[in-house]
Amino acid sequence: MLDLTLFQFDFDLSFSMFFMNADKTIYGRYGTRSSLENAESHMSLEGLVDALEGALLLHEGYPENAPFLKQKQAAPTKYKTPNDYPSLRGKFGYELDYGEKVVQSCLHCHQMIEAERLVYRNAKQPIPEKLLYPHPLPQTIGLKMDIDTRGTIKEVKPNSEASEAGIKPKDVLVTLDNQAILSVADIQWALHNAPNSGVISATVQRGNNYVQTNLRLNPDWRNKNDISWRVTSWELRRMGTGGLVFEPVSNSEKAQFKIASENLALRVKYVGWHGAHNVAKRAGVKLGDILVSCDGHDEHWTTTQLLGYLASKHKPGEMVPMEFLRGGQRYQVQIRQQ
Repeated sequence: MLDLTLFQFDFDLSFSMFFMNADKTIYGRYGTRSSLENAESHMSLEGLVDALEGALLLHEGYPENAPFLKQKQAAPTKYKTPNDYPSLRGKFGYELDYGEKVVQSCLHCHQMIEAERLVYRNAKQPIPEKLLYPHPLPQTIGLKMDIDTRGTIKEVKPNSEASEAGIKPKDVLVTLDNQAILSVADIQWALHNAPNSGVISATVQRGNNYVQTNLRLNPDWRNKNDISWRVTSWELRRMGTGGLVFEPVSNSEKAQFKIASENLALRVKYVGWHGAHNVAKRAGVKLGDILVSCDGHDEHWTTTQLLGYLASKHKPGEMVPMEFLRGGQRYQVQIRQQ
């Protein structure tokens, strides 16, 4: 059974690697994903080799460099193994059933995120932002990385947190929040454990010089991190939208429907049919309908922002009004939160 006091990573991934010392000190992580379709878009063999070489350098400098590794270790957790989560307790053994129940006997990594969210949901408490928007990509703070290197910055988005901190393209990110950086996954780990608002430090190498700076994280910075592709978002859809999957409506389409570009418009791409995922279907929502208002909000939202709002602002059993557009006509439904 997985030791969660040691191995913590992005549980929505299909590939994840640790670089470790024999004393269990973690030097770094490797493995990143941002969509279902392009699972390897943030990884490359060259990038892995560079990360491995960086891990060897950290190993040579250990334990003198321990202060730059301290926050890379697993965060304190109440649940030492997946079986310790209330919703998973007793459901999985320590070995797979290789007869006819291989899939059923296998604990999927993503179930641990779902189980931790349920701890809060079942207690009717808001799900923490860290759990709603896990392992933010560097793009969340305005960085696009060169995936063939351990930390070279390819692009910096104007007016982003990184840009305002003075970080530039071709800089090499050496540390983030006092953590040595070997990969995009290391950046994500640092951001995952960063505060919901505040300041984190960064060190970049620019030519032969090292530049220290601070990134200011504004409130709601996490919800710029797209979670719609994640397997764990299926449970958030069940909880908040009653089993609906949305896709964005373009500004040109909005104009056709007489919806302002700054207003909400998410098209229903899939309607859940079974069990607890059919709440929206039973309420009358159909494929192709366009969500134009949720709980009185009609400002532009991404799917991520919609799911995050519902999970953080409403408790199970509450009814949330939603307004949809179908065939030029608007209609309202009440979606029971789960």
